[in-house]
Amino acid sequence: MSVDSQFLQALQGASFSFTRRPEPVSGDLRLSWGIGVVLLSLLHSRGGKGSFLKLQFLAHSIRTQQSREQVYAVLQGNLRTADIQVRVEPWLNRAVAIAHGLGLVAVTKGKSVSLTERGKEVATAIDAAPDIFVDEREFLKAVAKRLTEKVLTQIWRMETLF
Repeated sequence: MSVDSQFLQALQGASFSFTRRPEPVSGDLRLSWGIGVVLLSLLHSRGGKGSFLKLQFLAHSIRTQQSREQVYAVLQGNLRTADIQVRVEPWLNRAVAIAHGLGLVAVTKGKSVSLTERGKEVATAIDAAPDIFVDEREFLKAVAKRLTEKVLTQIWRMETLF
């Protein structure tokens, strides 16, 4: 009798039980989080809209406590823009595309993203929920409106802000 047959015989008639466990999912696959971040970023931005440059910067900055603290320090003039590294987040374009497909955002000329009426409703509902996106919401309320295109250009070019 082969090893496979012995193994199969041992499994036949055996009882199994499974306990569901959370599985780590990489950030670019957590589209519900990504779409939520996009909607909140736009909700807390001037006019409910922002450039892809702004969304990329916020997407990078919002991910960790350390990156959020660096942004606070840059905006307060305590850290030079050349002292932080900003990376392009691959999940952002996918999240924007799906949000666009769901009718939550409008994309203008491939450069600017804005909330639709439905997007405003969903973003406001997310913003009102006390137990989700807590750190993200606090960060966006403090930072999103202060990030004008001029400031963002200086940050991406690593120019001095003040």
